[in-house]
Amino acid sequence: MKTYFFIALYLLVALPVKADHQTAEAILAQPKLSANRMYSLAPAQKVRELAHSADKESHRLKADLESLSKGVFSVLMFENGALVSENYANGAAAHTPVNLYSASKSLTSLAVGEALCAGKIKSLDDLATVYVPALQGTAYGAASIRNLLGYTSGAKNPGGTGFSGSHNSTDTTAMLRHEISLLDLMKKHGDTAWFNKPGSTFVYNGLDSEALSLVIRAATGLPLPKWFESTVWQKAGGEHTASWYVDKEGNGVAQAFIWATSRDLLRIGLYTLERLSNQSSDACMNAYVQEAALPRTYKGDYWKYPAPHWGFGMHIGTDKTVWFMGHGGQRVVMHPKTGRILVMNSFKEWRGMDADLVQLFNR
Repeated sequence: MKTYFFIALYLLVALPVKADHQTAEAILAQPKLSANRMYSLAPAQKVRELAHSADKESHRLKADLESLSKGVFSVLMFENGALVSENYANGAAAHTPVNLYSASKSLTSLAVGEALCAGKIKSLDDLATVYVPALQGTAYGAASIRNLLGYTSGAKNPGGTGFSGSHNSTDTTAMLRHEISLLDLMKKHGDTAWFNKPGSTFVYNGLDSEALSLVIRAATGLPLPKWFESTVWQKAGGEHTASWYVDKEGNGVAQAFIWATSRDLLRIGLYTLERLSNQSSDACMNAYVQEAALPRTYKGDYWKYPAPHWGFGMHIGTDKTVWFMGHGGQRVVMHPKTGRILVMNSFKEWRGMDADLVQLFNR
């Protein structure tokens, strides 16, 4: 009986599953328990300092943010060049890596931009097979990098649960257990949809991001997590160690399954906001991020609030806010005009959650 208990315990905490099916403790434990299947990102060579505001406004915000703590690990608000409020709950602290889930898709998009601007990717209009011939014969290989970023690859929706972006759960688990590779997964679920052609229809299919992982490795010579670490992570100034799931061949799992601190997610938000507002000296990445934040396709009525459109791996609001969004309440909200950023990491969603965040963000 004891043996079965420990097997069940291992499956609970060592395999990524939806946040609302896990306890807060189990989610926070995953980076250590799954370390042999993760790539570890070291702190950046130059850590970005985060100033705290002495404004009295922060006290009012603190009360508002604390009211959300029943379901969250952290809520941070940044504006006017400083953190105006920073709150943690349910076992998390400033140094605690928390799950990002599908917010990882946005980080993958930033890594693609860095590869483009470094000249590793020649054009977003290149087909994936230009870099990854092994994708030949799949819808992902026949799609351009631009369409993979836009989730308009033309691949058949591999299923999952509605708009979760997860493909077959059994095959996903096998990949995370290193029983099959990402390439195996894409070949198995790489049929073309009969009803749409590449570039025409948005389908929230996480395998579009996984194809980008293989493209980045082929183009740069580095797996996605290591390329991200050497570019975005260094420029963002990550302070703590982060963890990124990889497949059996060392390819980064691009659609989900990154653990990082909320403070470092804020730093990535600042890196993004600097490029959205032309505050970066990198004109190429400024242009890429601004293109990524254009409302390219309507995602469907399920997604109409608060960010109804999709850019390149990013959710776009009607008010031009840019969202990194992950299942279970992972949110980074950025406003290019005001410079305000809100970061929330959660272990469960609640009714009206995004409405609460929009109200808080716009106060």
